[in-house]
Order: sequence, then structure tokens, then C-alpha cells
Amino acid sequence: MVFILYRKIPLLLALPPEEVKMGDFLKQGIRKVANSQKIRPEKMLNSTLSKARSLASKTETQTAEWLERLRRKSERHKEEFHESYWDQLRKKKK
Repeated sequence: MVFILYRKIPLLLALPPEEVKMGDFLKQGIRKVANSQKIRPEKMLNSTLSKARSLASKTETQTAEWLERLRRKSERHKEEFHESYWDQLRKKKK
């Protein structure tokens, strides 16, 4: 993105002020890109599915980490409660 802006800013500055219309400039750019690249549905579908698969994998990994942390926290809480509960009962007996 920065590279494109770097290359196009001098062209925009060279234009006279009355000719600088962003809408026309964008339309011309879109036409050039559309004409230079024929969009293949199979390729677009492949890249979209690949990105979705990658996102799902990252989400699954993050969820697994969160579940592991919750399990550890739960175990620590159980141990602390269990120990303190029995200590309190022993103190009461004495």
C-alpha cells in the first residue's frame, strides 16, 4: 500500500488542480487492474478457503490454550480449597 502511494503521489502532484478528481482517478485505476488480471473463481475460492482454514486453525489453537489455562486454574483452586478445608476442620477438633 505504501509503495503504491509512493509511486502515485508524484503523478497526482503533477496534475493541474482542476484535473485532480479522486473518483475518476480511482475508476481508471480499478479498470486497469481489472483488465490486467482476469479473476478466476477457482483461484479466489482456493485462496478464500485456505485463509478460512488458517483462521480456524489459529482459533482452535487459541481455544485449546485457554481451556488448558482454565483446567490448571481449576486444579489449583481445588487443591487450595481442599487443603484449607481440612486444615480448618483439624483446628476445630483441637
